[in-house]
Amino acid sequence: METSEVMTMPAWVAMLGFLLIATAAHVVVHQRVHGVFNLSQALIGFFLALNLMVNFWEFGLYFTADEIRAEYLASKEQFSARPMDRMDEVFAQRIPLSKLFSFHSWTGIWSSYALFDPGYARKGSYGWNIDVGNGFSTFLPALLFSVGMTFDVVSPRLLGAIGIAMFWQMFYGTVVYFFQFFNNGRHVGHTRKDLLIFVGSTNLMWFAFPIWALWLCWCMVSTGTYDVFR
Repeated sequence: METSEVMTMPAWVAMLGFLLIATAAHVVVHQRVHGVFNLSQALIGFFLALNLMVNFWEFGLYFTADEIRAEYLASKEQFSARPMDRMDEVFAQRIPLSKLFSFHSWTGIWSSYALFDPGYARKGSYGWNIDVGNGFSTFLPALLFSVGMTFDVVSPRLLGAIGIAMFWQMFYGTVVYFFQFFNNGRHVGHTRKDLLIFVGSTNLMWFAFPIWALWLCWCMVSTGTYDVFR
């Protein structure tokens, strides 16, 4: 029988499994505590689980920056004209179960994205710094907000105020990132399909979800209740 040292799973399975388990945990616990299914709580729970996973990658972006740059330079010539093939390769790679929580197992996420935006292979770029900053600054507030939607760990107004600061940062950072991406010509040489699938769809979630969450936070601040989640 294989041991955990040699057992592996595709990266995409690990990612999807984490999101499904984390989202289900949000929904099930909330239903058991309050006896209701709340769509806003479920979807914001999903987004915060996604952000948590990305936070982990963003920590890796900081701690393995040199490795990411080396991977990017090694794959640039081969995949510059077909970055989606490189992405498919990264998502399909099999990761040992014992190394799922190693930053080194996920460097391909950033070295492949650098084929769209080389800034992620350079510490001085806006993209590199906004994502590293997002990782370190939203990790704890996002955990608090995730728990606070179900358990009264702080007052509704305080949680709403924390949420406004956090979600505005996410929204603003995404808007400025999109501006610099196109203003610096990062889109040149890529097909509209590739840009829409990878750059557009991924970043769009950090545009749409924060806007919705800002409204929910304002409801908590203005009413002093958790009614939007209960």
